[in-house]
Amino acid sequence: MKRIKKEISHFFYKIIIYVVRFLLKILWGYKVEGKEKIPESSFILVANHVSLLDPIVIGAAFDKRLFYLAKKELFKSKLFNPFLRWLGAIDVDRQDFKFETWKKIKKLIKENETIVIFPEGTRNEHPEKGLLEIKDGASTLALTHGLPILPIGIKGTEKIWRRRKVFPQLGGNITIKIGRPIFVIKNNKPTKEEIKNLNYKIKESIMELLK
Repeated sequence: MKRIKKEISHFFYKIIIYVVRFLLKILWGYKVEGKEKIPESSFILVANHVSLLDPIVIGAAFDKRLFYLAKKELFKSKLFNPFLRWLGAIDVDRQDFKFETWKKIKKLIKENETIVIFPEGTRNEHPEKGLLEIKDGASTLALTHGLPILPIGIKGTEKIWRRRKVFPQLGGNITIKIGRPIFVIKNNKPTKEEIKNLNYKIKESIMELLK
């Protein structure tokens, strides 16, 4: 029964993704570049974060369901909580990364699911100044499990749905650029230096995609 429910959920998810993809193309000339670079195996997806639209435009670029790490504050709304859960969001307490969260993440990795992380940790209000400081989460996860990192650059959403705006504006263009995977060597206990170096590669890769 659980398997049937999962298959039904995935079926409706795909239908909605196709509809969203169509609407994004009509409303904002949505396009995706570099899909041929997507690894066939499990990976961690990282992207810049400038708008509430970002998870939606990333999700529309893939045919499979993605799972997002999101700050717990987003789940307080009774209206958005069920939608976020269905979308594949996992609540994260940035001050106290709980064991239960790691348990969920490890289960997803074991099932070869794709985890999306915005490594800046929050929406960047001034993307013209470059990326914010890259947090350690994505690098630590990739190194610990030996998973490649797929960098993505999102362009256009920062102008369409600005922070503190209730609704997105019509007009403009959205482009998703997929970069080359960053492959890592598995290390159950990565050093601070290894994490720092991988953070640097992530930042450089995303910035290159935003040019």
